[in-house]
Amino acid sequence: MSEKVQNKGVFKIFILDDSASTRNIAKYSLEEHLPCSVFLFSQVGELESKVAELVPDLILLEDNDNSDAGVSTCEKLKSAKITKHVPVFFLSGKKDPTQRVAALKAGGVDFLIKPFYPEELVTRIRMHILMHRLRLENAAQIAEQKALLRVLCHDLVNPIFAAHSLLDLKLSLNKPVTREVLESVVSCCQSALDIVTHVREEHTLVKTNKQFKSETVQLQDAFDESRRILGERIKDKNLELITECDPELSVNIKRVVLVHNILNNLLTNAIKFSNAGNKIEMTAQRLPGSEDSFCVVKVRDYGIGMPPEILKNVFRDSSKTSRQGTSNEAGTGFGMPLVKRYVEKSGGAIKISSTESGEGVSPDEQGTTVELTFPL
Repeated sequence: MSEKVQNKGVFKIFILDDSASTRNIAKYSLEEHLPCSVFLFSQVGELESKVAELVPDLILLEDNDNSDAGVSTCEKLKSAKITKHVPVFFLSGKKDPTQRVAALKAGGVDFLIKPFYPEELVTRIRMHILMHRLRLENAAQIAEQKALLRVLCHDLVNPIFAAHSLLDLKLSLNKPVTREVLESVVSCCQSALDIVTHVREEHTLVKTNKQFKSETVQLQDAFDESRRILGERIKDKNLELITECDPELSVNIKRVVLVHNILNNLLTNAIKFSNAGNKIEMTAQRLPGSEDSFCVVKVRDYGIGMPPEILKNVFRDSSKTSRQGTSNEAGTGFGMPLVKRYVEKSGGAIKISSTESGEGVSPDEQGTTVELTFPL
């Protein structure tokens, strides 16, 4: 057994068999030779209720000679989202090989014929659990790599767009590029480099199962940097950005994460779904009653809001929540899932509320509010 997997905790094994002796022998054999916790069940309903509370690493299932209950139970487990990928191992009483094959076709990973040899049971169970955990690790790493690719594809747009807009405006008007504009362009280019550096560092951390290090960031400085990067977009759409923040308020988070992965994504969405002349509010304050342990950051727009079906799935990677903005801006649907990912990786929490514009809705009621809570 690899130390990497073993150190992640004991294995959780469920055994479903109507024979008490079979259950007890299997439990004793497994607990004697594996770092595991074994849970015994005689009824399918008992197992299903426990699965909702504690997802097992493997399910040991009976497959009696005179019944297809084991096969149907396996099919049911494989059709359920929570147990879809949990390996199911059969203890089979069936002598006919074609009947045993039916158990494998139902989704079982392996089987042993009753009466079984305990050491063989332990060896096979260990192998399948280790394979299952490695699959989970690989799936988690692939998900992380996809998220990093989305950061590059999505979050790099803001600083590159800002630098391009500043230079393009001067060139189109045939005006000289001032030192102030050059400094802004350099700042945007540095922001783009910061994002690339962060992605490279996080890529390394993902492969070693480590977390990135946080730093102390003044929220007012983060607000100012976001305003600087997105200022041209705000101006182009004739929007007003109102910020309110205690200059002494700071949080422990990586600066590039707070500015580019979180605030810029929230502001970009607020800009995208606001109409010309609207205002956007970005505020930060200490959470009342938290003994100065937490702060709340809010980004509030008075735009068109979100329909309920999009609001419900806005944080889900797999859902198609992208839509055009009020000026036909394109979207990817990656922004809000990335925000949630980084807020939670930084020890924070996120919630969102939205009211669609429409008949009977006043301008002060419509729009979207995203609220972030961070430890100070």
